Amino acid sequence: MARCTRTRDLDVHHKRKVGGNGLDNAEVLCQPFHKATSSFGVPSKPAKPFDEDTKQKALRRAANQCEYTRTGGCH
Repeated sequence: MARCTRTRDLDVHHKRKVGGNGLDNAEVLCQPFHKATSSFGVPSKPAKPFDEDTKQKALRRAANQCEYTRTGGCH
């Protein structure tokens, strides 16, 4: 599967709403793919936002690029 090539307008997304706020539950997604996740905009108790340190670590780990690799490819 090809990885999305976007490097702008990135969000740090919770992989699992109940997975906590650690780096292991953080995924960097461009806004279009973040909005396409099954949980985006679904009414529920919102996950606690990631702190800035975790966001920066996730972005560094992802080389400041969207980590989307699911089927369907990039935009």
